[in-house]
Amino acid sequence: MKSKFGYSISWSSFEEITSKAILAEKSGFDSIWYHDHLMIPGDAPVLESFSVLTALATKTNRCAIGQSVVDTSRRHPATIAHSALTLNHISKGRTFLGLGTGEAMNLTPLGLDMAKPLKRLRESLQFVKGLFTATKNSPFSFSGDIFSAKNLFLNVDDKITSVPPIYVGASGPKTREITGEFADGWVPYVHSLSNYGRFVEDIVNGTKKSKRKISDLDLVANVPVLITNDENDVRRKKIGRSLSIRLLLEGNTLKDLGWKQEIPKEILQSQMVINESVSKTLEQEADKIPSEITEQIAAIGRPAQIIEILEKYKKIGANHFLIKFLGQVSNEDFKKFNSEIMHVMNNT
Repeated sequence: MKSKFGYSISWSSFEEITSKAILAEKSGFDSIWYHDHLMIPGDAPVLESFSVLTALATKTNRCAIGQSVVDTSRRHPATIAHSALTLNHISKGRTFLGLGTGEAMNLTPLGLDMAKPLKRLRESLQFVKGLFTATKNSPFSFSGDIFSAKNLFLNVDDKITSVPPIYVGASGPKTREITGEFADGWVPYVHSLSNYGRFVEDIVNGTKKSKRKISDLDLVANVPVLITNDENDVRRKKIGRSLSIRLLLEGNTLKDLGWKQEIPKEILQSQMVINESVSKTLEQEADKIPSEITEQIAAIGRPAQIIEILEKYKKIGANHFLIKFLGQVSNEDFKKFNSEIMHVMNNT
């Protein structure tokens, strides 16, 4: 089966985002993903996701576009559904929607918390999916513990018959089960070849509850990539900290990979609140983690070595690769990835 490839846009200026999205589409990528945050550690620009993606819808023609991911604690599901359907209208049916439970860095400054995150995620999925297909003649009603609706419909587009597929950014076993039960796809944040299969099993358990098959879902492998020229490529030494920070934010995969030291709670993604000390603490802790651990969450090396890693994910169940280029990405990196990795994987 042909693999799909997504391009993960880094935090950057709108001009940089636009140019890289256009280049990704020209380079054969199937999907373009942008994050949804209010705040992040560091100084990079943080732009609102639906606004950015609406602009990208007018700059691209073929790629699917969506988030990784909108949190269900900060936005009402009716607002999420309305924004997603509007983006789907503007992009002529190319939109997908990413949903997740949220992080403290985006909620605590607003006086919000992640109360009942699993129930909120479950009800949000039911609410959004129901509203996606509601019409004036068949409106949506819902009565949950958190959300409710009565005779609701959105008159956005009567020409596009397909609704946006929903991916869940699930990092825990219970959220992965909810993904398998309700969602159209799964987009993990941090994983390695050693635990990806176990994560997929959680999703399989969820599909059994709704009497679906795992093949009904689009399973994403989120893989940072660095194409190197040789084993001594100087760029390889410069990307360790960024990989370590990804591992620290998520934490569970870092422990799965054998890290025994305690991770300060204030830098876990689920609990982090942005302040002056967070970035410094992240960097200090990140520099302790050796490359033997950090590089297990990435695909680094020559094209053949990267293909080997992606093929292993494919055998475990991944059918969509979300690629984040590490370091300063060049036009040449896009060309190489297209001709020496994408083309080879889909023609062998």
